[in-house]
Amino acid sequence: MFEQFALGVYIAGDSLLHRLRARTKLLALLWLIGVVTAAGQRSWRAAPYLGLVALVCAAAGLSGIAPGLLWRRVRLLALLALVGMVPVVLLAEGDGPPLYALGPLLVTAESVWLGARLVVVFLSLYLLALLLTMTTSPVALIEGLTLLLGPLRRLRLPVDEFALMALLALRFIPTIGEEIELLVKAQLSRGADFSHGTPRERMDSLAALLVPIFQSVWRRAAALAAALDARGYTLDGRQTLLYETPLGAADYLTLAAVALVTIAALLIPF
Repeated sequence: MFEQFALGVYIAGDSLLHRLRARTKLLALLWLIGVVTAAGQRSWRAAPYLGLVALVCAAAGLSGIAPGLLWRRVRLLALLALVGMVPVVLLAEGDGPPLYALGPLLVTAESVWLGARLVVVFLSLYLLALLLTMTTSPVALIEGLTLLLGPLRRLRLPVDEFALMALLALRFIPTIGEEIELLVKAQLSRGADFSHGTPRERMDSLAALLVPIFQSVWRRAAALAAALDARGYTLDGRQTLLYETPLGAADYLTLAAVALVTIAALLIPF
């Protein structure tokens, strides 16, 4: 179950997406978020969303990751997004003649379009974030983030401390997922039942997991802090970079291609 939420799980490879610098992928993702925000200000424009889907498909193809693996990681969220689309379609106010009436609730073409846009944007951005973490090692990702946030040091903001916390959070995502899965299996082997009984009984069974989960998280955090102290880790001075070398031709071409596709999609009157 927990493999459905795979952010932070890096899959080694030698694809074009793997070879791109982390800050190139971060900049492309931030640019696409801005494009989606701008596209949301214009109703009944499908070209920006078609361009976004095309870029997601291109990124998935260039990642070298099997489509079946990506689908297993996103299918649960796709189902949740489709379920969440229902109240949007039923409750959103829209002009024009209703397509369907369900008591006092009216389904219009505008509400359907709004729900479809939300699903496409949510799944597309999640897939892009998923590809980012699956094709970029956590250390390289944090190095790229540190370089992008570097100018904030002039404002005396703790950029290096933030980068360290983000790196540890990424490292802990799959570890905590494995811990929860082991705890669930251990509880099931002892007779716990999470799928039967009254809602209160189910909530009590799930609540019994909270204490061991928090104990495990605190224990791992304490061990990590002790390990950092034992190795004399400090944030004083400027940290050296291992992966983030200067941008290459592929990085500039990728950023240019993303910018051209999205700008063209915004300008197309469709």
